[in-house]
Amino acid sequence: MPFVLLILGLLGSAMFGGLVLHTALAHDAHVLAELRQDNRELSQQEEQLREDVLRGEAPEALAEEAEQLGMEPGSTPRFIDPETGEIVDSVDSTVGSE
Repeated sequence: MPFVLLILGLLGSAMFGGLVLHTALAHDAHVLAELRQDNRELSQQEEQLREDVLRGEAPEALAEEAEQLGMEPGSTPRFIDPETGEIVDSVDSTVGSE
C-alpha cells in the first residue's frame, strides 16, 4: 500500500509540475506576442519619424521655414580680411597660400 501511495504522489507531483510549466510557458508566449506587437508599432513610429526628418531636411522645407522666421536669401558672400579687419566682397587668392 505505501508503494501505491508513493507512485500516486509522484504522478500527482509530475502532473502538477506539468501544469505549472504549461501555465508559465503560456504566459511567456503571451508576453512575447505583446512584445512583438510593441516592436512592430515602434518600428512603424521610427519609420514615420525618419520620413518627417527627411521632409524637414529638404531644401524647400528649410527655405520655407527660414522665410517664416524672417530670414532673407543671402546675396554675394562677404569676407573679413584677418589682417586689416575690413569687410571685402571677394577672397584674395593669396590669403592662406603660404
